[in-house]
Amino acid sequence: MIAPADLVLPCPDPEALREICGWDGFRPATLAASEFPVDVVRFEGSASKPVVISRSKRAETLKAMPASLRSRADEAFARSARRPARLRMARGRHLDFEAGPVVMGILNVTPDSFSDGGLHFERGRASARALEMFEEGAAIVDVGGESTRPANYGEARPLSSDEEISRVVPVIEQIRAKTDAPLSIDTRKAAVAKAALEAGADVVNDVTAGRFDAGIFETISRSRAGAILMHMRGTDPRTMQDDLQYGHLVGEIASFLADAARRAEEAGVPSEAIAVDPGLGFGKAPEDNLVLLRHLAAFRSLGLPVAAGASRKGFIRRFSGVPENASADDRLPGSLAAIGAAAAGGAVILRVHDVADSVRYLRMMGAIARTTGSVVTAGSAAR
Repeated sequence: MIAPADLVLPCPDPEALREICGWDGFRPATLAASEFPVDVVRFEGSASKPVVISRSKRAETLKAMPASLRSRADEAFARSARRPARLRMARGRHLDFEAGPVVMGILNVTPDSFSDGGLHFERGRASARALEMFEEGAAIVDVGGESTRPANYGEARPLSSDEEISRVVPVIEQIRAKTDAPLSIDTRKAAVAKAALEAGADVVNDVTAGRFDAGIFETISRSRAGAILMHMRGTDPRTMQDDLQYGHLVGEIASFLADAARRAEEAGVPSEAIAVDPGLGFGKAPEDNLVLLRHLAAFRSLGLPVAAGASRKGFIRRFSGVPENASADDRLPGSLAAIGAAAAGGAVILRVHDVADSVRYLRMMGAIARTTGSVVTAGSAAR
């Protein structure tokens, strides 16, 4: 059963603590350096202000709390510490996270997506690119037929379900004729999801988290497929950037995602088939995306696999210092930095355009984190 969006927000240092407490408008007590790292526990819908807990004193701090809050805090800590091992997909299969985060390759079968519109619009080229991404190390490929680019890249044309189906289903069928590797359908329409799942897709990636078409949850449930539920403002990408005001950015997005997961579960989608995505670039100011990447670990408190997609987005261009008309290659270093931050924050599904580079980057990150042994000195054999 989906839990409330009570959050554990890790704070490695005083600066992070001040930032997090500032969102709720209170100043924490002065803590000695020895008390860090700390966690801020935020209770959804509670009049109680967030609690700052030093990890070295967690047991005694929790013991001193009122029983009702102590229970909620214990449960939030347990969810935050949990590492979902897999996501259930259609046909009784699973997307496995045991070895670490996986890469989801982006396949836009569109003429107008912001970064790669038109590159894979022809179905033969699209299916060939999907197979190439699997060869490069993608664990799953996400097929989308309708652009969700923001209006600053030029207004994207909305599609009927029939037109969207005509774009994506032949591509999925062609891919399925050559591989049984996992596929996701990127759509907000139940009819498109149904057709794609029947053609062989395993997961539905809905940028509106079921708010554009409530029937999409029943479609996912009937197919026993996986669901990735994303946060965005409104249900229309053309207007998602119109209102960028948040009272508590992380808290509001977490509550939204918990509610979406509950609605999916009520429609018959089990929690083990649900992942959540905070929606970088979807209804967020540029700086908001940086905040979400810094504090992505908070979303682990929902107890569900976390997905993130920063690849080539406008805030990547802006903060990595490349011009508006920069090529996709120019955005790669910034995209990799965002992937690293997302993975460090606990994201287990990383949605990217540049599969080969992203897979290599994550392999190196994993090697650094896991490898032990003697330090290689000058004169040692090169590895």
